[in-house]
This record gives sequence, C-alpha cells and structure tokens, in this order.
Amino acid sequence: MQDVVVTNGDVNAHGVPLSREAALAALGEAAQWWGCDVPDDPGTSELAALVDELIERLRTDRRDERLRNAAVDLAAVAEALGAASRLGGLLPVISLWHLRTAVAKEEQARRHLAQAATPREAGAQLPAAVS
Repeated sequence: MQDVVVTNGDVNAHGVPLSREAALAALGEAAQWWGCDVPDDPGTSELAALVDELIERLRTDRRDERLRNAAVDLAAVAEALGAASRLGGLLPVISLWHLRTAVAKEEQARRHLAQAATPREAGAQLPAAVS
C-alpha cells in the first residue's frame, strides 16, 4: 500500500503562516509596521481593535487615495480577525483560514503604499492617532 501525500495548494506560498501562532505573530508585526502600538503576545480581538483604529485613521485622510485603498483591504483584515476571534478555540482549521486570509489582505494593503519603506518613514503618510 502506498502513502498518499495531500498538500494544501498555498502551503508553499511565500509568507503564508502555517500555524495560528505564526499568523498572529505576522499580524502583530504588520500592525507595528502600520504604526500601531502592539501589546506583547496580542490575541485576535486585540489585533482586530488595533486594525479598526488604523482604518479610522486612514479613512480620515481624504487627500490620499492610496490610504483609502489600503483601508479597504485592512477592513477585510479586521473582518477576518473578528471571525477568528468569535471562533476562539472552536474549529481551529477554519480559524487558521481566517487568520491566513487576514495576513494575505494585510500584504495586499501594504502594496498600496509601495513608494514608502514604512508609513513612519514617510512622515505624513499616515494621519496621527487621535487621543
């Protein structure tokens, strides 16, 4: 009897996290890239709240279409994080799918700002957080 090897089609894709922990770490690093103050070991609900705040900052800048386009993709990130948060420990495969979707959408949002190495380096790229 031969062994059957089954692989997911995107397992070998660049930057795709293969575990919940790796996906959360990637999303935490991404939130830092966007200028968020990320707590140590953030969970899905904390990351979703950070992304929601970021979306509001991006949408308030009416001058830059790139920021508005990035906000659309980041809204999908927040939605996927919210879904993973609601699932909690139930259905881990589905939760991981949502987290992987969030990572992919965040990468897509970053592409809108390709000219700047990071939003912080670009100076006026991102509106300041309202306190």
